Amino acid sequence: MSNMRWILLALLVVAGTGRAARADNDPFPWPPPAGGEMAFTTGKALDRPEVATLAQRIDELTVPDRLDRAWRINYPFALLQLKKARLAQTEGWQDPDPMAQAGQVALDKLQAGEVAEPELDKVNELAYLAANDGSVQPYYLYLPKDYNSRKSYPLIVFLHGYVPSTSVLDPWVLMQSECALAGELGAMVLTPYGRRNSDFQGVGEVDVLAALAETQALFPVDNQRIYLTGVSMGARGVWHIAAHHPGLFAAIAPIAGHTDMPRWWGWDKAKMPVWKRWLNARDNPIDLAENLRNTRIFVQHGSGDSLIPIEQSRSMVDRLKALNILVEFKEYEGESHYIYWDPETYRKAFEFLVKQRLAPSPTKVTFKAYSLDYASAFWVSSDSLARWGEPGYAEAEAAPDRSSISVEAKNLATVALNLRQAPVQRQGDIEITVGPVRRTAQAGVGGWSWNLINAPTVAPCWCSKRPGLCGPVDQAFNQSFLLVTGTLGPDDRDEALRQEAEAWVDRWERFCDGRPRIRTDEELAKRDIEGSNLILFGTPQTNSVMARVVGSLPIKIGDHKYQVGTRVYQGDKLGLAMVYPNPLAPKRLVVIFTGEVWGRRLGVNHMFDELPDYIVYDTSAQEYDDTDQHLCAGLFDAHWQLDESLQTRTSEGDPAGTWEEK
Repeated sequence: MSNMRWILLALLVVAGTGRAARADNDPFPWPPPAGGEMAFTTGKALDRPEVATLAQRIDELTVPDRLDRAWRINYPFALLQLKKARLAQTEGWQDPDPMAQAGQVALDKLQAGEVAEPELDKVNELAYLAANDGSVQPYYLYLPKDYNSRKSYPLIVFLHGYVPSTSVLDPWVLMQSECALAGELGAMVLTPYGRRNSDFQGVGEVDVLAALAETQALFPVDNQRIYLTGVSMGARGVWHIAAHHPGLFAAIAPIAGHTDMPRWWGWDKAKMPVWKRWLNARDNPIDLAENLRNTRIFVQHGSGDSLIPIEQSRSMVDRLKALNILVEFKEYEGESHYIYWDPETYRKAFEFLVKQRLAPSPTKVTFKAYSLDYASAFWVSSDSLARWGEPGYAEAEAAPDRSSISVEAKNLATVALNLRQAPVQRQGDIEITVGPVRRTAQAGVGGWSWNLINAPTVAPCWCSKRPGLCGPVDQAFNQSFLLVTGTLGPDDRDEALRQEAEAWVDRWERFCDGRPRIRTDEELAKRDIEGSNLILFGTPQTNSVMARVVGSLPIKIGDHKYQVGTRVYQGDKLGLAMVYPNPLAPKRLVVIFTGEVWGRRLGVNHMFDELPDYIVYDTSAQEYDDTDQHLCAGLFDAHWQLDESLQTRTSEGDPAGTWEEK
């Protein structure tokens, strides 16, 4: 790590809120999507000879029908070198030619059917293609000097801290000497990029999981010895990612991270609208502490930390102990935030981690989930909440004689047990008790599920919230998505929509290093509708796709005019953002941005994480900081319908009778 980075670190406060995520199952889309970042004509006029040669060779590649190891390693690496070289041309502080040359070496190996294998005892740069926006993303892998591909290895996943200059040209990666400490213990080290400074939430969490999946697919990882550690912003990521995915990591070791966002910022949760409390709580570590049962935990923090006070770790440790969850805590008396400048901090973390092994079938498991994307732990799960906006909770325990399981559930409409993974007998009947209800299942079957609530479907509901399809707005960006602009309006209006979409893409790129695809409503194909979430810009009068879906939405949409329930909001400074299952492809989401542009004053790290399921906002006023004032905002219920108990208003609007269709 450069001296400049150490200086920057000494001056910075960790980044603020980001949001939770769910990735598509395959982090590596194949063949790569057309357009967006994969359209290599972008920047062509500026290319130096070496860069132009690399771009041309990539364009001329014949994409195979099936992936092999050479394609999966060499191809994205070459794409990454082109991305870096073009960025270096623009920024001017690094020579792009070595990057372009490295990309060409990878292509040489690819065309020869060879694999550019990572070097041993070195931090290697690798890459993968992101399923959500089609971008190429780096990750960094260290292999021990005695690495043998015929053996399996423990894997330590390290999450970096916050530095505003972080980019693919200047990533925060553990130094060789720090990784060697893990190598001495026989472990590999993976450092995800985290899509810059995402707080490892939302798209950043998706990146961590995708980089992990790539590493597992390409290298011999011992899946019962995967560990998670990180510093500062990365330590916060450790807490919430482990809490989102109980059963994935054998142990975690957060270093100087915060665990309670409202307490850190001084927010009064009692005064927060129900949807804002939900947005925060769904990935606020202290609210998810129950999920860390059966995960071994080692925490380090300096008592003199002025950036993230040690109370953030102390309160989390106290909460875990109150839940009878094992945790070890190392306080450094009088030390500052930067205890991780000392290599011994890493040594302590690594030595703790490699001693742990995941028990995939613990006797007692618990989970608490605000989002269905994270409603599971080990062998128990749910795919439906009874009431949205409140957490679902499950506690399941197998009897010592392995003949029965008892389950307590709160605010869950369903509960499912994986009986092949649960610690129960493999022959005979299994007695299962869920609250007051007792049932019998056959041992050895794959799974057992129970509908806890027989609620009637609410007309005209045609879809219920479920994993991957439950909102809020930013969930749509964690899966494959593309932007759609309208062509039905006057030429100047169509051009304004195109510019609005391009500005959105520019902000996305500054936020997380990707350029999503843009289509016009005329260009949109059936495969686009069925294969991606659609982000629509315009109005029903200017965007034909919006016109096709608007009749199925619970909110009426006009030009700077919106009806939510019995209230109409209208004005030149108003806008609407909302998410809903796509009526044209119910397994996908549609997001609507209409009216005035959301979040012009927000920093790029936070333009996406303040949006609930729907919000009507006024860009001329600010609710707090630089967030546009909401007039009416909230969460849809479990059946994607309006529920006033999940909504807050700062304006009553006009009676619905004033609505006039155009």
